[in-house]
Amino acid sequence: MHKFITTLVLSVASLALVSTTPAFAQAKATQAKTAKANAWDGTWSGTSSGGGRKTTVKISNGKVTFWTNNGFPRPKVTGSVSGNSVKLDDNNGWKGTMTMQGEGKAKISASGIGNNGKPAQNSALLRKH
Repeated sequence: MHKFITTLVLSVASLALVSTTPAFAQAKATQAKTAKANAWDGTWSGTSSGGGRKTTVKISNGKVTFWTNNGFPRPKVTGSVSGNSVKLDDNNGWKGTMTMQGEGKAKISASGIGNNGKPAQNSALLRKH
């Protein structure tokens, strides 16, 4: 029985050491980052404050693949997930930021040059579908 208890104590001590190594901590951090990126993957949509038209953002593998802002498709959109936010850009100078507002909810704020040639900005509350 004494040998069993000694083996058990050493096994538990070994587990404690493994779980505090830098490699273990880095693996846990990578898992957490991947989980946050995956939380963004999907289609997000809502109604824009600047005109009442649909705003849609599609994210796949932590990258923005599609963005319609206030009903207007944004050409050559780029963007990626970084923790609790997503940055978006297009080739016409529009920029946006999405921030997580809870599970399946996000707010997007965007600004750029509107169709009238003047600076414009809008926001929308988005839901993940």
